[in-house]
Amino acid sequence: MHQAIPTLDASMMSGRVVHGAAQLPHGYRVEWRINGWRSLLALSPTFDVIGTGPGADLTGRVSVLPGRYALRDARGTLNWAVVPLLVRDPGMTCDLTASVDDLSASQTDGTRRAWGALRSSPGTCARAEDAAGGIPMPALVARLTTTEGGIKAVVAAQDAPDTALATAVLTDQDRLVLQLHAAGARLVPGVSASAEREIALPLTALMR
Repeated sequence: MHQAIPTLDASMMSGRVVHGAAQLPHGYRVEWRINGWRSLLALSPTFDVIGTGPGADLTGRVSVLPGRYALRDARGTLNWAVVPLLVRDPGMTCDLTASVDDLSASQTDGTRRAWGALRSSPGTCARAEDAAGGIPMPALVARLTTTEGGIKAVVAAQDAPDTALATAVLTDQDRLVLQLHAAGARLVPGVSASAEREIALPLTALMR
């Protein structure tokens, strides 16, 4: 049985709309401050945001209007501790730490856009039921781009950035399409690299 993340309510928040903070579950905290100049440029309320907590230290700018949001210039670090809070049954554990490099994303009336990159340290991953049998993972880079009907992330080794290991597409219809390419399959013991594998599922089946 999974523990649901409690709903954010007023008791978790302090300060004002233009400058405040929220204490989130599991030891996470978000602080925000209105950025007047950026609000004028974006023609929408824009906030400088800092997010901290176990495995997370991020900064960025967030613009919000009804039916529209934008995250700009997100930077910082994330590690695997964040994944089980967002993903239902990830099925594995990893000791990777990812650095967020100038990442931006937006959604307007259901249309998504994204650009930027995440880079991970080398480490190991293991199935949740077999934490002792770790699989070595190289330093990885995931580059995000906008594609027709959604956003795409292509994962590659940092020392071979032109060889895709896996590709993920999040469609504007809230479906996630995951492709494991032959080069990525070769990293996993016991998995045949003779053919690419693809899984498509609704985002609600994956996210908490």
